[in-house]
Amino acid sequence: GGLVIASVIDGEDMLFSQNYACPDCGVSVGELTPRMFSFNNPVGACPHCAGIGDMQRIAVKKLIPHPEMTLWEGAIQVNGFKTLDPMSWNGPLFEAVGLRHGFRMDQPINTFSKEALHILYYGTGDETYTITRHFGDRATHQTVKFEGVVGIMESRMRQGGFGSDSYEEFVEDAPCPECHGKRLNPMVLAVTVGGLNIDELCALSVKEALDFITNLHLEGSEAVIAKEIVKEIKARLGFLVSVGLDYLTLSRKAGTLSGGEAQRIRLATQIGSSLMGVLYILDEPSIGLHQRDNDKLLGTLKHLRDLGNTLIVVEHDEDTMRAADYIVDVGPGAGCHGGEIVAT
Repeated sequence: GGLVIASVIDGEDMLFSQNYACPDCGVSVGELTPRMFSFNNPVGACPHCAGIGDMQRIAVKKLIPHPEMTLWEGAIQVNGFKTLDPMSWNGPLFEAVGLRHGFRMDQPINTFSKEALHILYYGTGDETYTITRHFGDRATHQTVKFEGVVGIMESRMRQGGFGSDSYEEFVEDAPCPECHGKRLNPMVLAVTVGGLNIDELCALSVKEALDFITNLHLEGSEAVIAKEIVKEIKARLGFLVSVGLDYLTLSRKAGTLSGGEAQRIRLATQIGSSLMGVLYILDEPSIGLHQRDNDKLLGTLKHLRDLGNTLIVVEHDEDTMRAADYIVDVGPGAGCHGGEIVAT
């Protein structure tokens, strides 16, 4: 079955496996493939958040903005919980839970014990309470469970129940409780190269990642296997450094990039493609770039030109204009006051 025990004379038995399995804990993983290290692939993604990393949850701190108030005074600022008097739908249930677990309806929230506050938010599991609810002049006895404020809100939001639309203001994005925002499953995160897993590597800045790859020492067959991969990673990180993006992390979300940063990333991609005979049109690539990094950007643009490409750069930066082979000044003013060739 892919297992062999080597029985060593006067020594301990040695267990070997062909199945990438741990003989002690019994955990087995398949053969490592590139798709396992992508959160966009079901094989590698965290099963709890499907590789998104963030999940929507109730923002508990927003539920009770004034903890000096009592439940009767409307401390819970959520529709359906603001009024918790004996004649309301939820009032009798909260009162019954409080009697059993040590809090009162007329007690300020900031005097609740940690246990009582946790119960208020997250409920009491399978415990049941026999309560009396009033419908006008008619009273009815019910045996119910208490899910807590958060549990009741989540249940109503799933079902689209009464008032659930108003709960949106109490929802926030938070890291997945299983992967803690790392987006990959535990088996993938257990794989390390040079002491770092893929999430830890992507959390480094481009400069730190380049230093790590440059100082990575592999020997024997590992060095042979990794040679071309390491060469490619070094080149790509080097392109990002050359356009002044060495401070970015690889895990940075695209939506948080400035326009100038996004444009320079595309520029770095083009350098890596080594295409020739292409016309590139760049709109103010120096936007958001510190003056000290301008030389790096200009060096990159000249490199693209020297490969045999044509670059048209719309720019107001003096250094860029002085580095240009040819300048066309369009004006004399902006917008409807321009559109004429002023000088070439």
